[in-house]
Amino acid sequence: MYPDKLVFEGEQGNIELSCRFRPVKTTTFRKKQDGTEVQVSHDIAFPQGTPTILLGIIFNAINERGEIFIYQQELLSFHVGRFHCLGSC
Repeated sequence: MYPDKLVFEGEQGNIELSCRFRPVKTTTFRKKQDGTEVQVSHDIAFPQGTPTILLGIIFNAINERGEIFIYQQELLSFHVGRFHCLGSC
């Protein structure tokens, strides 16, 4: 259900979180912390219970075959809901 991995550099080294990337179907923009607007390319679904991820981290996305398919991308949003965790890049 969560075949991909989001990998970023944490204080203790590389952190890998299971997730599922899905390309967005419509043109969507998110405001970065500095106020500039950036077009969203992927929605990211995380399993319930995923720890909070700081906005603005730079990450790589790795698919189930171990291939990097998103390189050095910025996390634009992260939300923990009652039944889900969602992000975008």
